[in-house]
Amino acid sequence: MLKYELKRLFSRKEFFIVMVIAFFYISVDFIYHSVMLINSPFFELPSAYQMWLLYNKVRGYWGQLFAYFLIPLFATIPYSDSYLEDKRAGVINYIITRCNKRVYLFGKGIIVFFSGFIVVFATLLFDQLLCFCLLPVYSPSENVFNQPTYNAYQFLSTVQLPKLHSINPYLHNLFYMLLNGVCAGIIALVSYSISFFRKMNRYLVVILAFLFYLLENIIGKLISSSTTFSIADYLIILPFSSEITNYQYFLIFMTMLFFISLIIINFKCSKDEV
Repeated sequence: MLKYELKRLFSRKEFFIVMVIAFFYISVDFIYHSVMLINSPFFELPSAYQMWLLYNKVRGYWGQLFAYFLIPLFATIPYSDSYLEDKRAGVINYIITRCNKRVYLFGKGIIVFFSGFIVVFATLLFDQLLCFCLLPVYSPSENVFNQPTYNAYQFLSTVQLPKLHSINPYLHNLFYMLLNGVCAGIIALVSYSISFFRKMNRYLVVILAFLFYLLENIIGKLISSSTTFSIADYLIILPFSSEITNYQYFLIFMTMLFFISLIIINFKCSKDEV
């Protein structure tokens, strides 16, 4: 079942289109910021890890746009509506007569999660590889676009997960790639579970998941005080103080969404499809 669903994922035009758009976005962003470095002295160049998309000190607006608006779209469009497509085409009736329904729904759920994860993770990894092509692994100083050295180090000392950053900033970036990928996978899974409700179509499945993510971030921004309740803030490397870098809310919220999705899928397994 997994092999069958994975083959369908990679053959879908939606998956291909989203990957092309994501890579195009990264490329345009990279070229735009690379042009800013033309004729810059070597000691003013940022390191390759600093030029990364979600390193908010350098590429803030582009990274924020990606985290706040593009992640839910990149996560849900490729495959979260595949159940509705099977139902509309009548394929589902043939599948569940030859395969256990639970295996079918949970197998599809695994691939839906993977689709959201791989699109976002591959995009961010591609961006880091582009940075390696242009910039030194470590620059002579940690200056960022002519900012004073003390200002740059102030950012580094207050960054989220500073211990991991000090051990290896590229592992720090890799951690955020995985974090964004998992978040995107869970968003895709939520979108997939929404497709089980009545009177749903492929557009509503994507739009509702996007609006839910957007509203969570807006409300989280409004009620944030000593900690942040905006999910997107955890996906960007921000200069937060130690009081704000508490990932308990993020873990609890993501875990809650994950188990709610599993409960909905499990409930769907007990209902007749034909």
